[in-house]
Amino acid sequence: MKWQQLFSLITRRIKQVFGLYAFVLIPMWGMFFLNETLLFGLWNIFGIVPRALDLGSMIGVVASWTMHGNFSHLLGNTLTLLQILFLFGLFENNAYRTVIKLIVASGLATWIIGSPLSIHIGASGLCFAMLGYMIGGALFARRWGYLLACIVMGTGYWLTIKQGLMPQQGISLAAHFGGLCAGLLLGASSKHAYTSINMRY
Repeated sequence: MKWQQLFSLITRRIKQVFGLYAFVLIPMWGMFFLNETLLFGLWNIFGIVPRALDLGSMIGVVASWTMHGNFSHLLGNTLTLLQILFLFGLFENNAYRTVIKLIVASGLATWIIGSPLSIHIGASGLCFAMLGYMIGGALFARRWGYLLACIVMGTGYWLTIKQGLMPQQGISLAAHFGGLCAGLLLGASSKHAYTSINMRY
């Protein structure tokens, strides 16, 4: 029975991986091409404007991850998300709910700490929130699967975090730092979010 449970769990988690790819990447790519072809770039004006209370900025808090300045921007975030969503699909019991929480939390963090009169778009805040979630889960909630993932993926992820937290022209430090902190907090409280059959990763 144990092997049947394990096989069933693995099957569900693999399905969840592909479900997460569709859940996150289809809106990202769909809105990019819609924005480029039909909306004439207007979708991006709804990015996050820190501490602004207008409707556009509130839309940005929950939807800025679907806004990208160019194809290179979109592709870079997609490659990172392909890796992280794979891990989320394997290790999260409520992965969709967790991703939604991280989208909102990273958006709010950017809105709170960003520079005034700036506008923030892109999925990098979500990427950093997911990285923070894994690190917070590994260090504070004994999520050993995420700890192993951080070690295996190791230098690539640490370099991503290091480079992302260095001030750079045209890069949203607020989204990176805010997303990372939001993810750390949520990850630290995620001890019971990962399995329904008492398996330790």
